[in-house]
Amino acid sequence: MPSLKSTFLRIAEILSFESNDSQLRQSLSSPEMDWDNLVRVGSSHLILPAIYNRLQAKQLLDTLPKELIEYLEEINSLNLKRNKQIFKEVQFICQLLTKHQINHVFVKGTALLASGVYKSLSERMIGDIDILVQENQIEQAFKLLQEEGYNKYYTFSYQVKNHRHFPRQVSDGKLAAVELHTELLQFQHRKLINLDEMLQTKQLVNGISIPNNYYLNLHTILSWQINDHAYFYNRLSLKNSYDSLVLGLNKDEKLLNSLLSINICAAYISLNTALFKEYDQIKFVGSLKFKQKKYLYTLSHQRYARLDYTLKYAYVNTKERVVTFATNKSYRSHILKNKFFKRKKT
Repeated sequence: MPSLKSTFLRIAEILSFESNDSQLRQSLSSPEMDWDNLVRVGSSHLILPAIYNRLQAKQLLDTLPKELIEYLEEINSLNLKRNKQIFKEVQFICQLLTKHQINHVFVKGTALLASGVYKSLSERMIGDIDILVQENQIEQAFKLLQEEGYNKYYTFSYQVKNHRHFPRQVSDGKLAAVELHTELLQFQHRKLINLDEMLQTKQLVNGISIPNNYYLNLHTILSWQINDHAYFYNRLSLKNSYDSLVLGLNKDEKLLNSLLSINICAAYISLNTALFKEYDQIKFVGSLKFKQKKYLYTLSHQRYARLDYTLKYAYVNTKERVVTFATNKSYRSHILKNKFFKRKKT
């Protein structure tokens, strides 16, 4: 039975722009090809539409089972319809904020969608609409969206300190929720992105304000590595890896060298070199080479991978709760009142 490592390598070949397509055809046509595992991994990494589009571009869809082709076509069609609607919502919000002279820039998936780096709007799966807003204007932006129907939002049961964004705003008539950010990274790592410069150097593409290519790449990596703790877990998101490929990270030597000078970004790139031919020219030594080998080991040894992740998750979750309890009086009061001294109903 093919290993998880072979599935990741096969998906990387599908997503890659430098793979040998004749060899890939042979691999996909093999009786040992584990399509169930490919779909499972592709689904968990939110890249099934990207897989479909890349196979179509490589003219390799005929190697798939008929039922799988139909399934991927349906997923792709639904995502295209959804993204077209989200894109209209993004354009409306951009026009609204621009009209009121709110200094802003769209980030994450919506920025990538607007940038035009994907051949089809269906390639990228989008969740929320994330927007970085100049700090002294965010309350105004929040109220403007409320007035336009984004009047449902959910807050914490306690006062949150140093949070990256305002409460997530939802509208009954819209597909995507909106998160207005004053920060993009966890508190202790915020110096890694110069937000003032990010706003000053923004570009207008398809009528939407998005970061320049440097900040698109930088935020794509740091958001995953830091906010999702991937640097600590030593894991890759194939969705983020594909984002980096379409943004041309491997082709921009100046950009690549700049990001390699940041250890957290270098660690991300080191894992990508284990899967994608685009980074073959980069060689790592020392701790980064060790992280790369350990990553490949976890792909080949799933029992170890599950244990490693479980222990690290428990550590991260416990640490965050303990630190918040010690430093946040509001959270401390909430826990003591609702967890320890909660009265039982009689």
